[in-house]
Amino acid sequence: LTAKRMTVAEAARALRTAKVELLVTPRADTGGAPAATFRFDPQRAEARTAKLAAADAIERGAGRRDPVPVAEEEVHERGQRYVDFLIPGLIGLNLMSSALWGFSFALVQMRAGKLLRRFAATPMRRADFLIGLMCSRLIFLAVQVAFLIVFGWLAFGVEVHGSVLAIAVIGTIGTFAFTGIAMLAASRAKTLEGVSGITNVIMIPMWLLSGTFFSYERFPKVIQPLIQALPLTAFNDALRMVINDGASLPATWVQLLILAFWALVPFAAALKLFKWQ
Repeated sequence: LTAKRMTVAEAARALRTAKVELLVTPRADTGGAPAATFRFDPQRAEARTAKLAAADAIERGAGRRDPVPVAEEEVHERGQRYVDFLIPGLIGLNLMSSALWGFSFALVQMRAGKLLRRFAATPMRRADFLIGLMCSRLIFLAVQVAFLIVFGWLAFGVEVHGSVLAIAVIGTIGTFAFTGIAMLAASRAKTLEGVSGITNVIMIPMWLLSGTFFSYERFPKVIQPLIQALPLTAFNDALRMVINDGASLPATWVQLLILAFWALVPFAAALKLFKWQ
């Protein structure tokens, strides 16, 4: 706990802007009233935790003796911290966002500038052109993933317990999955505003549901199959299994199968629906 004295106005503003988790107003002379008043947002897990810790500290300071002593053991082992959970999720979120935004916007700009119509008039097969664009995203994949992994290692000591080759394979299949979805999103859009709305509709549910910042197991069981079928969920799970648990690539076959589905089906649909002018 880190305590700080504030005026009433400062404390109210700090709580409203999430700069503090809990306001404690002590009473010098209780006269049978509560010794302190806790003010917090019950919907914030950090605030509920702060309330429990503050109540425990106040009661111990008043001389409370625990009838059942317990031992505490803080976990600082690498691979079990929140930051170890967060870094793979950030990699997946960054990979999905850059693929969907960058790829779909590039296609719509080419269509608006009539470049797609010119490419379609060349002897090159249209499918080869689109596959080539998807493969170009692999260059950005290598830079993005490497940067986040190195940053996590240098800044927070996040270690990669699995194989770098497994990370590369998962990243490659994930890139094709996200670019396939992006291609389908941009298959008919004519303006950047239109593809922006379509892309947001696709990405925002995965931002919330796919376990980037917190475990998706917190959501109701009835929607768990839907969540686990999302490509970002499969990517995050596979990456965490390799980075945090040291799992081998075959151990992630379920997640890879889901990613492969999202790589093939949207791409096939996009080839049928894609508008070149």
